[in-house]
This record gives sequence, C-alpha cells and structure tokens, in this order.
Amino acid sequence: MRIINPVLRRAGTLALVAAAFASAQLDAQSRPRPRRDEPSRPTRPSDTRPSQTRPQAQRPQTAAANPLARVRSAALARGGYAVVVDLDVNRLYFARGRRVLWSAAVGTGTGMRLENGRGEWDFSTPTGTFHVTFKDIEPDWIAPDWYFLENGLRVPGPDSDARRFPRGLGAAAVFIGQGLAIHGTDKPELLGQRVSHGCIRLANADALRLFHNVQVGTEIIIVGGRNVEPAPPPRPTSTSARRGGPPPRDPLIVELEGEHTYDLLERLDDELFAAVAARGTSARWHQVASVLLLRGTKDDDDDALTGVLSRVTELGTGPLRDEYATFLADAFNQGPLRTLEAMAALERDTRTVVARAIVESSLGLYPGDPNSVSAPWPTRRAPRTAVRRTAQRAWDALQTAEGAYRERTGLASR
Repeated sequence: MRIINPVLRRAGTLALVAAAFASAQLDAQSRPRPRRDEPSRPTRPSDTRPSQTRPQAQRPQTAAANPLARVRSAALARGGYAVVVDLDVNRLYFARGRRVLWSAAVGTGTGMRLENGRGEWDFSTPTGTFHVTFKDIEPDWIAPDWYFLENGLRVPGPDSDARRFPRGLGAAAVFIGQGLAIHGTDKPELLGQRVSHGCIRLANADALRLFHNVQVGTEIIIVGGRNVEPAPPPRPTSTSARRGGPPPRDPLIVELEGEHTYDLLERLDDELFAAVAARGTSARWHQVASVLLLRGTKDDDDDALTGVLSRVTELGTGPLRDEYATFLADAFNQGPLRTLEAMAALERDTRTVVARAIVESSLGLYPGDPNSVSAPWPTRRAPRTAVRRTAQRAWDALQTAEGAYRERTGLASR
C-alpha cells in the first residue's frame, strides 16, 4: 500500500491555524419554547509559505464578544462540539467549547400558519436543545400534505411516488427530530432569510461539511426568534419547480469525483495549506476531504482513506485541527473496520495521533455521560474479535488512546 506523504510539511509551522479562522457573532439566547407540530494533475499554487503570508490580526475575544457566551449547552460547557442556530440573525455556528470553528447563513422558518380540513401546520423553526438522530447524503424529500395544499395540488396517497423528490434536501441533511432537518438547498440566494417551513437550510457545501462534522447524538441548540414577525414564503416554494427532475449536483463535487485519488490528495494539501496561511475565506478542503473520505470508506480506496487520516498529523493544534478531527470520527463511523485497516498501514507515530483524534472527537461530539453504555467509545463499535489480525495494532492504538482520554478527563477505567 502506498501512502503519500503530505505536502503540508513544506510549511514548517502550522501554528498559524488559529489565526486562519474568524469567529462569527452570536448575541442571542432564549429559553426553549415548544413547536406546535412537527485525473490530470492540477498546477500547484505558488509555493508561498505561511511565514510569507501574514494572516490578519485577530482581536482578543472577550466574554461579551464571544458569540457563544450566553448559549446554554452541556456539550460546549465541557469543551465538546455542538451546533448553534440563531434565529435572530439566521446564522449557524459549529463550535467546540466556546470557540466557533465555522459559521454560515441559514434559511429558517417563516412563522406562517396553514389551516385546512386536512390539518394545521406551523411553519416556525422551534427553539430549544435537539440532538442529531440521523444524517444522509443527497437524500430524497418526501413531501407532506401541506406542500400539495400550498401549491394547489391534489394531495396524493401516503405512499405515492408523487411525494418523492430526488435530492430534494440538497447535498446532505442532518435530521434533529420533530420532523426537522438541517439540509442543503438549490436556492442559496434566499439564505439569511426566513423562507422555510421550519427546517434549517444551508448552502450545499456547508450542508455537506456539517454532515461530516456531526454524529448521531450531537447537540443542536436553536436560540432566538422570540419577537420575530411571520414572513410570507417566497414564490414558488422551494420544490415546486422540480417536477422536471432533481436539482443539479454541486459542480465542484462532480469535478472532484472525476479526479484521481493522488490528485485529490494534492488538492487537499493545497486547500489545507491555504486555510493555514489564511489566504482567503473560501477554503474548500472539506469538500475535497468529503470525496476522499467517502471514496475510502465506500469504494475501498486505501490511498484515499490513509491520506485523509494521515493529514491530521500536520495540523498542530487549533480550530482547523479541531474540525478536521471530526472528519476522522466520521470516517470511523462510516466504516470502522475499513478505517482500522487503513490505520494499521500507517507508521506507528502517525497511527497514535490518528487514534487520539478519533477518540477525542468521537467523545467530544457526544453530549451525554461518557461512562454510559451508549457513549460512542470507538472500540465498542468494532470489537477486537471482529478485527482482522493485520489491523489489530490499530485497534490497540484506539484502546490506548481511550485509556489516555479517561485518565486525562478523570473518568473511571472500564
């Protein structure tokens, strides 16, 4: 198995990571209220070192300016990961502890109501604390009754194919209960407004990013929206023009899927390097990493998976490394046995770093008691007896990382 060494070693230092990310603003908090219903190798950019490209200075973040300072979150309070959605400014924040890793504009519920002999619907986005229940890539949307009533259409039977809209929830969707999801959209121009029927819309690239950031159980906190007046939905509604076929896929993802793994790994290096050097705000490393991760876990591409895993050793500490670690947790979640096999092919020191990143991010994405039987300790997902002998050294690395995590956090030994 050939493992491609990361080009990021050319940077010399990646300590500038923290300066590459700017925290967004969130200044709202409200108490929860109930919801009333539901291949040619690309040319490498110029070889600019981080030391030659000075990131913009960041002001120290005070408690008052911290966008998460007043958000009540069990996960954030213990230094874990969580998603915060502020309905007052229509913005989503992915954070670890009290530090925002990235943020993006969202579309949220209009607050309008629809009443009909068939039912009553409240198109508000509810506030409160939710948890990820399920997630999917390019999921179909099964239209409820209100969609047909709102568009003057005959309501079909519950199992009718007329209700199914292929890729109707965009590039990815994270479901959080009560019929709600955070999902992609083919109308990014409407983001930042109250335009949905309760769900939270993201640009497709951000929806795919969030898909890899979170796991089942991750905490979602929705705040604000108390004194917001209902807003009429735009016309036509988000899926009313889709009868001609599903919306187009993200062109960049289509392009990346056509590239050779070696070229994708070089592209990932370039995107991570750009993020570290703070050369712009449109880093696309997460889209490249997504294609590689899925290629490695679903298509048994060894180079893709080992390449994604090994890059974490080059990221030092800081926001970029914190977020990148969630992609490793997702790789393990998508294919634990495949990930262990890829880890076993890594050098021992690299394997140790990867194991630590998987353990810390997996537990950080879980807001509950780490000692509970449902806590996502990686070795529980893939018992050693189920692991091939050639990959058992990777399992042992995970077990060692789990022991170190328990000791560091004061947890009782199993």
